[in-house]
Amino acid sequence: MTASFDFNRSPFSSLTAAERDRLSAALDISYFAAGHFIQQLGQQVDALLVVMKGLVSEEGTGDEAVFYGAFDVLDSKSLLSAKACGTLRAVEDTLLWHIKRDVVMQISDANRQFAAFFYADVARKLAALDRPVQELQPRVGDAVLHPPCWLAESASVLDAAKLMKSTHSRAVLVQEAAGVGIFTQSDLRNVVADGLDAQHEAIYRHISRQLICVKAEDDLHHAMLLMMRHSVQRLIVQQDEQICGVLEQIDLMSALANNPRSITAQIGRAQHPSALLAAVKSTQQLIISLNRSGMKITLLAELLAEIRHRLFSKLFSLLAPPEMLPHVCLLVLGSEGRGEQILNTDQDNALIIADGYQHPDLQRVCDEFTAHLIELGYPPCPGGVMISNPAWRQSVSAYKRQMDEWSRSASSENVMNMAIWLDARPVCGQSALFDELGDYLTDGVADNAAFLSRFAFPIEQFATPINLFSRLIAHAGADKNCLDLKKGGIFPLVHGVRSLALQYQIKETNSYRRIQSLMALGHLNESFGRDISESLAFLQGLQLKLGLARQAMGKPIDNLLDPAQLTTLERELLKDTLGVVKQFRQLMSHHFKLGML
Repeated sequence: MTASFDFNRSPFSSLTAAERDRLSAALDISYFAAGHFIQQLGQQVDALLVVMKGLVSEEGTGDEAVFYGAFDVLDSKSLLSAKACGTLRAVEDTLLWHIKRDVVMQISDANRQFAAFFYADVARKLAALDRPVQELQPRVGDAVLHPPCWLAESASVLDAAKLMKSTHSRAVLVQEAAGVGIFTQSDLRNVVADGLDAQHEAIYRHISRQLICVKAEDDLHHAMLLMMRHSVQRLIVQQDEQICGVLEQIDLMSALANNPRSITAQIGRAQHPSALLAAVKSTQQLIISLNRSGMKITLLAELLAEIRHRLFSKLFSLLAPPEMLPHVCLLVLGSEGRGEQILNTDQDNALIIADGYQHPDLQRVCDEFTAHLIELGYPPCPGGVMISNPAWRQSVSAYKRQMDEWSRSASSENVMNMAIWLDARPVCGQSALFDELGDYLTDGVADNAAFLSRFAFPIEQFATPINLFSRLIAHAGADKNCLDLKKGGIFPLVHGVRSLALQYQIKETNSYRRIQSLMALGHLNESFGRDISESLAFLQGLQLKLGLARQAMGKPIDNLLDPAQLTTLERELLKDTLGVVKQFRQLMSHHFKLGML
């Protein structure tokens, strides 16, 4: 009978051949008639139970029963404590595999990925299960690094030029009493162009003291993101807090098979809006490639956000007269503003106009911007949140009046508009206009408990589908029983974190950085904060997987997921992450006193 045990299913697929043999030797089979108890809450646990045939319900771990079908692992977390976390009952005649606990624990000690399946801590489980894929990603330390070339601050520019020549380097580091600076070939060119005497010109006058650093163990794509974000051609590499080398852009590009920088170069070279279409198509292929390679969802989202923000900025710059740009600020909103959008969705953008500024081409530019985005594959926003809509194209003073109205009356529309604005990010034009409005929006709201409660209330709008999901393992149909990943999982986490960020006046817009700030300020338990981050990343990863599958079939993207289409491990992790969502909703309900509304 043990020969029918499927080792290709998670978590058993992570076992070595020797570990499989050892586990097979520890297998036993038992039968339970329908209605009989398999395990009682608090009972001693001496085996890992796996459903061979039948249906099992679990009670006592939440408000509702959870159901398990063939090849599902029962109450896996109980194995660590050796005490049952719930009551198991056979819903129908059921056969179970029993695997001795001591054998499972011994295998877990030697196999980290297998052990992760039994962690109660969701963040640890997701991180450990993700590591084998992540280890395949190229690291900064694997690329060609140039040894750091050092000069004292008393050195001349000529000394730097000679050192660059002898070491074939493009930059030298300068040690000062207050820290480290960098002198590059571009700096050398500027000295020559300005007609200065390189032999007598002190190098400290021309160095940059804001070094962009990366760790040797970081993902190479993270290094690419830093280069793109800061518009630099090299990074300082650190190991154990010490500078160990310099990563040049040309070496990074040669180390990456999928190079986002080439797409930003396409965008930079575009002379007409239609020329941006090639960059959009390249971006779509990059998403597929990087996702298949196992790139962490948060890094993939950041990379794509940087590319798209450059795309939007370039498009607006191509359409707007140069004299207009110092007087306006283009914003991206929603998930695009948070830097969490990967696949193209509806447009969400706004424009801030300096008080008193007028231009005869302003409406034309905004209308054309929306039209060209549609041509590039960004559908119009159903709610009209686009710069072609005058409501989202206003002066600083007009926006302030609008924000006053939002904060005075916490209607569902006002709450939605404020939530959209809180995620805004400037991508083109005069960002100081946005900074002024960002401060204005949060002043006077953070200490308004009544408003904050109404702002957070949409968290209660969609119930967490954890019970629905559990039943779907055995009862999913082809045309029903799908759960909405966005409404039931992603939105409660994003909006709950956004509500806390508003209360504590955290300026970050990205959900993950908001969580980090909340933990650092002591407003969110560190362990639970990690669970929230990892759960959100897992749910957004499933959202991407679902979206890519629908794209490949030529179907419109939605967020409806049939859990029956997931692997055993994905279903188990989905249940864990939705449990975190449910716990977070309860925390938010208590924190903002949502039950009183």
